[in-house]
Amino acid sequence: MKNVSQSMAPREAARAFYGQDEAVFASIVEKLAENDPRLVDVFKRTRKLYLENEKS
Repeated sequence: MKNVSQSMAPREAARAFYGQDEAVFASIVEKLAENDPRLVDVFKRTRKLYLENEKS
């Protein structure tokens, strides 16, 4: 991912976050949602939809 201090367009930010490999994505989401397991499901569903949309 880009350095946080660099500006990113929304589409570029989505690609950087949701486009990571599964293990890295899971690790980050686990840290972000450690207090709410429902949030993990939201991230996973959103990533799935994002990746499906990128294929089409």
